[in-house]
Amino acid sequence: MKILVAGATGRVGGAAVRHLLEAGHEVRALVRSAGKAGSLRSLGAEVAVGDVTKSETLAPALDGCAGVFSALSAGTGREAEEVEHRGNVNLLQAAREAGVRRFVYNSALLVDHPLAQRVGTFREKARFEAALLGANGISATVLRPVMFMETLLLASSGPVAFVPGRQRHRVAWISASDVARAAVAAFEKDITGPHELAGQDTATFDEAYRRFSTVRGKRITVLHPPLSVMRLAGRFSSPIEELASMFALFDAAGYASESPALRETFGVEALTIEEWAGRVSRSRTSG
Repeated sequence: MKILVAGATGRVGGAAVRHLLEAGHEVRALVRSAGKAGSLRSLGAEVAVGDVTKSETLAPALDGCAGVFSALSAGTGREAEEVEHRGNVNLLQAAREAGVRRFVYNSALLVDHPLAQRVGTFREKARFEAALLGANGISATVLRPVMFMETLLLASSGPVAFVPGRQRHRVAWISASDVARAAVAAFEKDITGPHELAGQDTATFDEAYRRFSTVRGKRITVLHPPLSVMRLAGRFSSPIEELASMFALFDAAGYASESPALRETFGVEALTIEEWAGRVSRSRTSG
């Protein structure tokens, strides 16, 4: 089948492009700028230039597609309202008008938690989940992954990682690649409904960094700046404000799931932190 991937330049969307192509499907990648599409074309994907916030640009991208995988993301609450909610609603409406019958959406764990209302990206994901699962004429799948292992890269700067708050709860971990593989399985097996996706590893941030640094062969020191300091800085920076609210949720509620759906429903055997870290190290060395 031909699948349109929105958010194809992101970590989950990019991995989905690769896995869909490897599985023998045709992929059309939706990008806002043709200049960002070189790597996608080199993989074998067709590229369509469009913007989910401009509904009039979406019909050509959806022509001939059997399904949509949305892995759109945003960095602030304002962006989330524009992209994660309105943009996805536009994409869903355009898909229905184009006769597309499958829509798989990459959401997040705990978007329905009371504290998630303070996190713009989570709040808007929850709003779109409700719209998608309540839509008529389309088979919908919502993926709710736990903490991405790639977060370990984003939170580290050289030998130091900054993790706001105490973060004493154990967290469940998953790689972006395994979420992408679950998306492929959702299309191929016609798996619908909401599903929490968790890998086999559960560890605190400090433990996860120790395991990551062991494979990498370089020690990482984890520092925990107080959330109050993050909130103060967030008064002057929307991305920092969003990050502070997100880590406040993790600090209070943790971020773990015992759902076996990844393996039992989607048939995906998850990478461990060590296996993922080994792949990251090898890719950096070869690059």
